[in-house]
Amino acid sequence: MCGRFHLGLDQETKKILRYIPAEQQIQLRFGDIYPARFAPILTAEDSLAARWGFERFDKKGVLINARAETVTQRQTFRKSFFERRCLIPASGFYEWDEEKNKFYFARKDGNLLYLCGFYRIEDGEPRFMILTKNATPPVAQHHNRIPVIAEDSVKHKFLTDMYFASEYLEKENQVTLQTV
Repeated sequence: MCGRFHLGLDQETKKILRYIPAEQQIQLRFGDIYPARFAPILTAEDSLAARWGFERFDKKGVLINARAETVTQRQTFRKSFFERRCLIPASGFYEWDEEKNKFYFARKDGNLLYLCGFYRIEDGEPRFMILTKNATPPVAQHHNRIPVIAEDSVKHKFLTDMYFASEYLEKENQVTLQTV
């Protein structure tokens, strides 16, 4: 599952940052994004800085990913998915194989990926999760899960249409990835 992603500070990222309040931008870091760190997310209403991961019930760490196959059935995630979907911009993401070899995946065209997710507010702070599903090539050669990636043509609809978003989770990723 997606346990780290990368976000460079390119022109597309700078456009997203224009909509995030300055006081939130100071929390953002660029480069490799780890769980519990802040990253920009896009919601149906706006863009904001949010922390990656929902706090665990036992307060020992965070949950960072949710399975697309069960997100609408799990009480922990259901309400957030139905009411607060988001997109997480990423230059690429990492996966590890069973031998702990790290692989980086990015779009072939070099544009940002938009990882599908959802968020909620915990103690006054926005926190997000990334949705994952069974891996497709080229990721499947190295790992069994892949983030759900929004195609450019469906980004707005994923954020605003709950029925579309639920059905989209079952579709195969159409964004062409490469191992870098």
